[in-house]
Amino acid sequence: MGPISKRALLVVLAAWVGQATAGETTDLFSGRYGHDASEPAYAPVWELKRGGEGWQAVVAVIEGESVDAYRLSSAGRGAFWQKMHWPVATAADADCISWGEAPPDLMAMLQEAPAVAPPDTFGEALICHVPAASRHAIDWLADATEDWFYYDPMAGIMSVRQLH
Repeated sequence: MGPISKRALLVVLAAWVGQATAGETTDLFSGRYGHDASEPAYAPVWELKRGGEGWQAVVAVIEGESVDAYRLSSAGRGAFWQKMHWPVATAADADCISWGEAPPDLMAMLQEAPAVAPPDTFGEALICHVPAASRHAIDWLADATEDWFYYDPMAGIMSVRQLH
């Protein structure tokens, strides 16, 4: 067997990089997250990690309180984007993990509509990754320097950083 050609080497290298990139995408969320308002700034506040076939969110890193979490489907991201009155098309570029009970929707309660199950809706809190191009099209996120945000009904939207 002779030496490997540059072209063959590039094909193998491209395939290897593609596999690494695909692995990173499926594990995009694993890690700890913090924000600039924690003390000290960017101390770990939340942690997302694989839990069997789903996800676990450690919602209070210091206390270690862990809850089941789930990756939002496109319908779930769309529901959250509609709630926030953001351009719905930008939800396609986002990726989110949510946890907790879905917040009650007054109209659904009044109409006795069946509950929407995860991952087609969002829970009480979520962490999302939104690439810069989409972020800049969303008023609330346009000035954010991080690709990540956290949301819950009490804190609202806050920019977070993945700490690993």
